[in-house]
Amino acid sequence: MVILSIYIGVCSAYSLNASPKKQKIKDRRKYQIAEKFLANRNYSKAAVIYKELLEQASRNADLNFKLGLCYLNIVSEKDKSVGLLEKSIQYTSSKNNVPMDVFHNLAKAYHTNYQFREALKVYKDLLQIISPQNTSFRNEIQREMKMCQNGLELVKHPVNISVINLGNKINTEYDEHSPGVTADESTMVFTSRRNGTGSKLDSDGQYFEDIYISNKLNGKWTKPLGIQKLNTIDHDASISISPDGQELYIYKAGYLSRKESEGGDIYVSKLKGNEWSEPKKLGPSINSKSKESHISISADGRTIYFSSNRPGGYGGMDIYTVSKLPNGKWGRAKNLGPAINTEYNDDAPFIHSDGKTLYFSSAGHNTMGGLDIFKSINIKGRWTNPVNIGYPINSTDHDIYYTPTPDGKRAYFASYRTGSVGRTDIFLIKTPDADEAGLFVLKGKIVTTNGKPVGEAKITVSKGGKTIGIYTPNSATGKFLFIIEAGKKYDIEIVAEGYRTLRTVLNIPPKYANKENHSVITLLPLTLRSKDEPDYPQTIELIDFEESKINQLGTLEGSKDSIPDDRKFEEMKKLQKDSTISKKDTKVASEINQSIDAGELKDSNTVRKDIVENKKKSDSQLTIPSKKIVTPKVLQKVTVPDKVTELAKVDKAIEKEIKTKPTVKQDKPVQKISAIEGKTTELDAIKSGDLAFTLDLGNFNSPQPELFEKLDGVIETKSPGDKYHYTYGKFEDYKDASKAKKVITNKGFKSSKIRILRNDKLVKEETGGEIYYTIQIMALKIPIKTEFFDNLDNVRVFVGEDGFTRFTYRKFKSHEQAIQVMNRLIKMGYWDAFVRTVINDELLYSELKYSRASSYTIQIMALRYPKPLSFFKDLENVIAFSDKKGLHRYTYGSYKTKAEAIRDLRTVLRNGYWDSFVRKSLIGERMPANQLMDKERYYTIQVMALKNARPLNYFDNLGIDNLSLYEGKDGLSRYTFQNFSSQTNAQSRLSSVITKGYLDAFTREIKWYNEH
Repeated sequence: MVILSIYIGVCSAYSLNASPKKQKIKDRRKYQIAEKFLANRNYSKAAVIYKELLEQASRNADLNFKLGLCYLNIVSEKDKSVGLLEKSIQYTSSKNNVPMDVFHNLAKAYHTNYQFREALKVYKDLLQIISPQNTSFRNEIQREMKMCQNGLELVKHPVNISVINLGNKINTEYDEHSPGVTADESTMVFTSRRNGTGSKLDSDGQYFEDIYISNKLNGKWTKPLGIQKLNTIDHDASISISPDGQELYIYKAGYLSRKESEGGDIYVSKLKGNEWSEPKKLGPSINSKSKESHISISADGRTIYFSSNRPGGYGGMDIYTVSKLPNGKWGRAKNLGPAINTEYNDDAPFIHSDGKTLYFSSAGHNTMGGLDIFKSINIKGRWTNPVNIGYPINSTDHDIYYTPTPDGKRAYFASYRTGSVGRTDIFLIKTPDADEAGLFVLKGKIVTTNGKPVGEAKITVSKGGKTIGIYTPNSATGKFLFIIEAGKKYDIEIVAEGYRTLRTVLNIPPKYANKENHSVITLLPLTLRSKDEPDYPQTIELIDFEESKINQLGTLEGSKDSIPDDRKFEEMKKLQKDSTISKKDTKVASEINQSIDAGELKDSNTVRKDIVENKKKSDSQLTIPSKKIVTPKVLQKVTVPDKVTELAKVDKAIEKEIKTKPTVKQDKPVQKISAIEGKTTELDAIKSGDLAFTLDLGNFNSPQPELFEKLDGVIETKSPGDKYHYTYGKFEDYKDASKAKKVITNKGFKSSKIRILRNDKLVKEETGGEIYYTIQIMALKIPIKTEFFDNLDNVRVFVGEDGFTRFTYRKFKSHEQAIQVMNRLIKMGYWDAFVRTVINDELLYSELKYSRASSYTIQIMALRYPKPLSFFKDLENVIAFSDKKGLHRYTYGSYKTKAEAIRDLRTVLRNGYWDSFVRKSLIGERMPANQLMDKERYYTIQVMALKNARPLNYFDNLGIDNLSLYEGKDGLSRYTFQNFSSQTNAQSRLSSVITKGYLDAFTREIKWYNEH
């Protein structure tokens, strides 16, 4: 008997007996087509036909089995396989007629759906009936039982991680796999089976593989683009990228009669400037007549790990290693031995940047199903016993292509999870409990004294006379990246034709472990020089740790990800409202950094006359403000030599410029604002205690005075969290702040924000003040962990007073957009999903919608127990709005534009209502006062006139969108229904309004409202 594998899916030719005759298959032709699709492993197309046939014969045992078998082999449908396979047994006329492989596949369906105990029961029953002579089948059953036992143990002890899908910008309905990410997480290459080059379909119904690349900008991955130079009409798969992003490794398979042959080889393409070279096949040390499928190169470029099924291994795919010889060629391949390799497939190696930690995928060891990811460490030449990195990183399906970051706190990998965008998707993992690797990433570029990139340079890093690594910067950009251990000294040599060789010592203190730095290194031309011409100093500090940008790994601009570090829902008992003052805004910095990279900075070697020169001090003499004291200071203009950073102190002119850099005088703790001696500002000062406006320029990890050298009067504040915050100006009137914003926008500072000051401190703005729609996906009495939603990102928790914890998904500007996504979530299995509204961090009912009219108001407060309007007697025009949940909101004023509302917000805050914020008006709440009709000859139906105004939702049986509110000069609020082109038309609708209970309704010309 042929045994069915959930991965192979070969089906024996038989049909199960259906009990009633009426359940026979009606369309034999369709059935035969489905059988051919099944034989070719095109499970998706076969499933469509079987499902159609099953609708006509729902109790047919054979159709239930075949459809269940298809679903078992489609990663996104595996959860449906159990019920169908159970029915195939139920609908068979006699249990004695059920073939053994039906039970076998039912056990596998239980297994893959985490029903380990049910699977073990079926496996045990199978062992009772399998012949003792059938040892191979018995061994397979026993192995699968071991996987279930592993699964029970691993699920019992889950690891503390967050698994985040990279979303539909990266993932599609097809397979995405083999993510390769550079050490600084700025570039990712991966393989996708979406419709790409040639639009060629494979026998399984997916397109042929193509290679895609995406870059991270402002913390987000850009839209992936196919690499045309590397993609052909056949399968092209990326399998790895070097840590510096300069080499891309590719797998190419051989084909016989449209099917992949046993052989497959690894190729390499190198980045030359901005173009990838033609792929070149690696030598015989790596490639053989057998299949070589995956590869990983060490950070120093001197060791390669790859997988192969060549003869002489331990079984299936094995992992091998080769080392670079002194002559630059690769040595002989060595099998990593039985500590790593098993009789099953061991594949997809990844050597960590530390050079000793190996991650790989294996169907052996203690896998819980399919390929699991394992970790082993090389200690004194011996590999430790591989450790399963745990659930929920590993699942019952294939988990493969694991790519951790240098600090070990994050990783990218490919897998299928419930709710994936398509089949296999690419995920990001956060592992907060992982041990830190203690590495330092140095990235940057090598330039000439004119700021142009140096091509064809070579960087040699050695320690104790032994070469650690040789690195080649990009020939067009001069960019480089290498990784070393912190707490050690290294010898650095930079050689380039036509330039003087630079040699120096690089000493990385231990405290800079798990950080990265961007450096610009300037090489001097190789020319005959006089005594007065500059040369490299005898000692060069390649990194000035006081001045250069030292950042935590993963936090550099372009590498920051927006996912919170802590996604443990059960700990979020109280939602904290973020204040804008702590929100990082680096858009200005990114624009200026890009201009520096592009070489667009103008010379600024002359000091402005209006800057008074301070005493000369070296950088080490600068007074560092205490971390416990918020110390504002006014920045002077700082002159920056063209194309030269503080890392390239290579000639006397530059040294002189650095030495004469103005110093910043530390203010005394009691001072609110201090100015550098002699510094003047064009801004008019106003009284310190007054409420005022300022322009917020953003937060930074390190001082960035040079970014704002075009502006006089920029204030720098150092917060207790070692963040540097910059603001510009102090304006009594919002209009003045708005004008100033336009002026500095024209100077290139496009991301400034108008903020409110009180006592020279930024007023915390209620970030929850915004109104948005969200989708509630679940409400539970007992909170659950984040891993339950590993197929969704941006899940938020609301803890209610009723004891329920509610989980919501994403923010939406429009109700329609939320509805569209809600429908997709329902298809993913979140059957209870529905749209709700959030105001001021409160989760409200779903009917609350924005007003279609462009109107804004100032919300003063929201109360569960109402207050009389006389409570707000110091403000005029306050109204109360009660929603269907009994929450009372008090708002002030009504405005056509947000700017008008912000101007009045100052008045409200001054009266002590510090929780006030500007937001859009809601349907049924209020409309801008005296919003007059343009066409005065139109008519309307006046519904009611009231001395004490009511919200529009009081008249909800008329339809809130049909109503208008007019506030008259006589103090009455008049409510009208629709508008009509003639009085006849208005009178024709009057009766329908009266029948709804508005007995005093009558028609009136709109012109009257405009006059009164």
